[in-house]
Amino acid sequence: MRTFTFLFITFLVLSAPHASAQAPHQIPNFSLQEVYTGKDFKPADLPKDGLVVFNYYDTGCSHCQKMGAGIAEQMSTFKRIKFYFVAMNDREYVDGFINMFAKKLKPEPKVSFIRDPDGQFISLFNPTQTPSIYIYDAKTKKLLKHLDGVDDVKVLQVALQQLAR
Repeated sequence: MRTFTFLFITFLVLSAPHASAQAPHQIPNFSLQEVYTGKDFKPADLPKDGLVVFNYYDTGCSHCQKMGAGIAEQMSTFKRIKFYFVAMNDREYVDGFINMFAKKLKPEPKVSFIRDPDGQFISLFNPTQTPSIYIYDAKTKKLLKHLDGVDDVKVLQVALQQLAR
């Protein structure tokens, strides 16, 4: 039943018109949950320097799986970047995603998995596709780049390289 509810909510959000929806220019105030520790996760928990990358994904999305696998394979190329994989899915689905597509991400200190059980991320960040990637400056909390529906890690790498200059 939870899966059906999740799919239904996702369908409604993604099929609704988004003419005025856009990524927030500043990291909004949120209260989510770390998947593996169960601890609250809020903006105060973000790093103070480098880049913050939120990757909003769904564990069953093939484009998300491709991006997750790409990030896992290229992790050594990402410097001063902290990745937050944000999903509405429960831990067992996140584990399945990691084990099938991105095993290198789980032990990686530059990666955290965040659970959004109530769809708060959707209402605050306005994704229109998955994966939806938001790159923020950690110091200023300002949006630098938003990639919606991109599944090629090379596109992400180019964006991050341009921002690192």
